[in-house]
This record gives sequence, C-alpha cells and structure tokens, in this order.
Amino acid sequence: MNENELVRVANVTKEFKSKRLFKDSSSVTALDGVSLSVEKNRILGIIGESGSGKTTLAKLILGLLKPTSGVISFADLKDGNGGLRKPEVQVIFQDPYDSLSHMMTIEEIVAEPYLIKHKNPCSADKVRSVLKSVGLTPVDEYLHKYPRSLSGGQRQRVAIARAIITSPDLVIADEPISMLDASIGVDILNLILEMNEKLGITFIFITHDIAAAAYVCDNIAVMNLGKIVEYGSRKQIIVECQDLYTSSLLSAAGADIIFSENKKRKVELAAKQVC
Repeated sequence: MNENELVRVANVTKEFKSKRLFKDSSSVTALDGVSLSVEKNRILGIIGESGSGKTTLAKLILGLLKPTSGVISFADLKDGNGGLRKPEVQVIFQDPYDSLSHMMTIEEIVAEPYLIKHKNPCSADKVRSVLKSVGLTPVDEYLHKYPRSLSGGQRQRVAIARAIITSPDLVIADEPISMLDASIGVDILNLILEMNEKLGITFIFITHDIAAAAYVCDNIAVMNLGKIVEYGSRKQIIVECQDLYTSSLLSAAGADIIFSENKKRKVELAAKQVC
C-alpha cells in the first residue's frame, strides 16, 4: 500500500451459497473481482442500484463478512505510543429509525461506543461537544431525550455523533440520506463534508443517488451486478463518464450535474444532458 491509502480492496469476490431441500446447492456472486483504494482524508463514493453489491462491499470492509477470494488490506497507522495500529472503522446506517435503541437516551447512545472502546465512561463534556459538532443544539434539550421524540434528520445526526465519538479513521455511511426529505438530506451531506474537512475523517459514502455523490465525493466507484464498471475522480465520473451504465444513472437523475472544482464541492443542477 502507498502512504496515501487507508484501505485497499484487491480483486475481491464474494459468493453466497444456498442449500435447497432435495436440490443441489447454488451460489450467487454478490461481488466479482472488485478492486479499489480508499485514500486517507478523502470521501470515496460507491454508487449503484439496489443489488449492485454496494452494501456487501461495506460489510466486507467492516469485517462482518469474509471474502470468498481476494484481499482487503488496511494501512498501518501510528498509535501515539511509538507503535502501529490498524484504522478504526465506524458506520452510519441507512435507517435512522431502527439504528438507534429506543430504550436509551441520546446521551447514552452517543457515549456507548466510547465506553466499549476505552472500557471507561465517556465524560459529559465529550458527549456535549460531539452533539454540538453535529448541530444538535441547545445540547441540554437533547441529552435526556429518546430517539422516538426526534425527527429523522435529528436521529441521523445522533447516528453521526455516535460514529465520531471515538475519533475513527474511517466512517462508512450506508445510504445515510435515502430515508430523509431532500432538504434535510442536504444538511446531512453538508455535515459529512464538515466532518471530513475539519476532523480529517475518511468516508466511504454508499448511495444510489449520483447527484449526492457528486456533491460530497472526491472519488467515485460505479457498481453494477457486483462489478465496478467505472472508477475515477468526481470529475471523471460526472463530467467525463465513459460507461453506458454510468450515463444511465446520470440520465435517471433527471438533471445534469455541473462540476465545480472549489473546496466546498458545490454542485449545481441544470436541465440538460451531460453524458
């Protein structure tokens, strides 16, 4: 791995086998020879329709599944004590309604990963600071609430706070805005950008929405039927796409995504065809 890489996926295949009563077993190939690199302090978008293999790839990187073949490598990072460690990975799930325990307060939910990692309770000041950083203010109004009393956007902010409380190196955001209203979704995208730019957190942003990927991602991998059909910088994928499937995703978005190279990665939508 080179010094800019945090994670490298090399020729990874994942097959799921099913056993049938009185019939021969069969297998489904969810990933087929996937290779990509997750660069440090960048946002990698993984785009595709349902069933393309996006979430399977995320589960492999998280260690929830093992690849049938191929290798997933993690960079060695300095641990602050003269030694080396592997990257810490956290996840933001798609569903802000089911991903949070309804038996715990917001303070308990956000503090739990810290307790698991450090074997010591998280300080109240730390929890307050993280909630403030994700825009849940005034903080005192949220600490002792339960998720059922929050909106979808507020719950997803709690999920982001829970993910960053341990200062992870990589956060996998699996369709984090797909269940939110458009305006709220943009707020969450801006928050992901802020976490990346101010805290230096690397993100893998999984989505079916190519416009959302264009808004936040530095690099994009387009997946179809378990394979990466196109992979490159945001500009290469959005403005200079070469694959017909990528072009179809752009067309399905219903508008053109006009690329802008500025720091905030602003994207404007216009009613004309790009690719």
